[in-house]
This record gives sequence, C-alpha cells and structure tokens, in this order.
Amino acid sequence: MNKLYKYIVIIVMIVLAIVQVFYIIKIDKGKNIKVYNNAQKIIYNHKTLKEFNEELNCLKEKTILSANEINEKWYVKIKIEGNKEELLNEISKLENYNISDYIINKNKDENSIVLEISVKDVV
Repeated sequence: MNKLYKYIVIIVMIVLAIVQVFYIIKIDKGKNIKVYNNAQKIIYNHKTLKEFNEELNCLKEKTILSANEINEKWYVKIKIEGNKEELLNEISKLENYNISDYIINKNKDENSIVLEISVKDVV
C-alpha cells in the first residue's frame, strides 16, 4: 500500500503542476489584452489655461495681463518687452495663435507690444 500511495501522490502532484502551468498561461494572455474604454475618455477641444501658460513659457520678456474664457476658448492678453528685433523674434514664436488685438508702445526707455491671443481652431 505504501508504494501505491506514493505513486498516487506523485500523479496528483504532476496533475496539480500541469493545472498551475495552464492557469499561469491563461493569466499571462489576459495581461496582453488591451481594453479600450471610450466612455471615460475626455476629449478637450480647446486648451486649458494651464496648457496655454506652459506653451507661452517660450517667450522671454512676457507678462500675462489678463485671461478670459469665452465659449470654452481662452483669450489671453500678454505684454512682451524688448527692442525691435526681440519683439519680432517673439511674435514669430506665436504662429500657432490668432492675434485678435495689439497695441504697440514705443517710448524712450521701453518698447513693448500688448497682444490679445487665442489658439487657432483646428480644422
């Protein structure tokens, strides 16, 4: 009986090991499945003020004067200071924005431009 008991225990252990291998393979296949949940995906058509501000960090001498949100779109008024070349350089960095209004100030001590910008609409 002792040998028979020993063989039965060995067979049960082999069967359990095979079951564990199949279970582990099944778990690994489950990890490779990609689940796309479109119900929780939030799509922003317009940029947030934080994103707007991070993009404007490329400008050197800028001051944000005001920001207004109209119809989920931000309109930001900024003041850029510098000489003529610097101002032209800074304005060229704003090609992804619509400039709706501007004021150019030229004094003896200070040259600046005040711009009201918004993000261009993507078509």
